[in-house]
Amino acid sequence: MEDLPIPGSASSPRTDSSVTPELCLNCGAELAGKYCAQCGQRNLPMRQTLGELMTNFISSFWSYESKFFRTGQYLLFKPGFLAAEYCSGRRESYYHPARMYVFISFIYFLLFSSLPGWFNDVQPDINTNADTRTESTGGAFTLDSVAYATRAHYDSAQSTLPQNERDNWFERMLEYREIDINTKYKGRSGELSNDFRQAFVNNFSKVLFFLLPVFALIFKLLYIRRGYYYSEHLVFSIYYYNFFFLAGSVYMLAELIPWHWLNWITVIIALWMVAYMPIAMKRMYKQSWRKTLVKYLLFIVMFITCMVIGLVLNLFLIAMSI
Repeated sequence: MEDLPIPGSASSPRTDSSVTPELCLNCGAELAGKYCAQCGQRNLPMRQTLGELMTNFISSFWSYESKFFRTGQYLLFKPGFLAAEYCSGRRESYYHPARMYVFISFIYFLLFSSLPGWFNDVQPDINTNADTRTESTGGAFTLDSVAYATRAHYDSAQSTLPQNERDNWFERMLEYREIDINTKYKGRSGELSNDFRQAFVNNFSKVLFFLLPVFALIFKLLYIRRGYYYSEHLVFSIYYYNFFFLAGSVYMLAELIPWHWLNWITVIIALWMVAYMPIAMKRMYKQSWRKTLVKYLLFIVMFITCMVIGLVLNLFLIAMSI
């Protein structure tokens, strides 16, 4: 292995912090600008004084932050602009949509699960009466009365029936699960309500994530004659998700404002979230307003159908897991 040059020695590529190298210090490619064309590293001196180090650090941080906030501004107030820019090849000036998705979705679901009034304002109502099967908890999820106390009781009852009148495999699985849940939470329906809500919030983010490619597929079907790649519809979908999470986060925070005369803020945000999609579609796909609105309505019907299916599956999975 070759010995590395000692900074400041005669064999060192440079000894003066004011001199920038002609070759990339990272990959050795010839430099022709501020950044290496091969690896992307910025053309900076190998050795930096404290002042140069702080200047470059602040510059990089400011560039990163300004790109993020500039992207957020366009995302909120210029529907479809970022997706159109990305699909036109103008990407470096804006924050990457996938990175923004990870960050904003985390903030959204953190607020969704922790702020008062958003699936966390009902506390477990522990009832110590072990004989209680059904409770009323002021709107909380409650236990239904159960015909069978144990699986053995259910199996015994089933064995007395003719073969053609017995429950099938799916009905038997559901009955087993109902018995297990009622056994686990017997006399504690408030705790069941709390666990159910928490599981719903945790799975809801997954439902939205898995619906993202479906979101893009619907646009592919709606604009199948326009020649767009599926990936371009996917970029549009990710940007809309980013807007939804960002606007939804602002909405939840605005709900915390104690002054009632500022309630118009949440009304404006809600109306903007409804109007945003057709405006974004118009800017991205460049069709007439008539065609855009028709396709918007078709999209709403198809996506809500997929959303309902996803939520039903979510509820089923929760029932199988709690």
